[in-house]
Amino acid sequence: MNRRVLIAIAVLALAGALAFAARPHETTADERVDQITTELRCPVCQGLSVKDSTSETARQMRDLVAQRVREAKTNAEIEAEFRAAYGDWIFLSPPLASWTGLVWLVPVAALAAGLALVTGRLRSGGVPQPSAPTTTEVAALRERVAREEAAEG
Repeated sequence: MNRRVLIAIAVLALAGALAFAARPHETTADERVDQITTELRCPVCQGLSVKDSTSETARQMRDLVAQRVREAKTNAEIEAEFRAAYGDWIFLSPPLASWTGLVWLVPVAALAAGLALVTGRLRSGGVPQPSAPTTTEVAALRERVAREEAAEG
């Protein structure tokens, strides 16, 4: 009996935690700045986000994002401003809608082609079996062997 009560309490606690985590909440200005700067690439550093970089350029970009958030600009407006200044390269995850979507599609297409090739080979039984020689080919081979034997000895 105690075991069932403990399981019921654990399930209720888990359901309560999930409900609490799933509730909608208003994002703060600091959360928005963190979210945007995490998605932006530092122009000075190799592969670091603006949030993680310690460069002066990244600090200025963080300050600019914070200023735009205080001006009540949307995330899309802030991202569009950076896109206009730097291009799609400024985003750590390139958008799928532009030509950089190929970065996402080429590996998937290569994987699909490889799977299709392997599946085709497995279904056909692997290496194709050679066909039996025709009577003309057999006669030509016998004639060639006879000539080579005559030439040798």
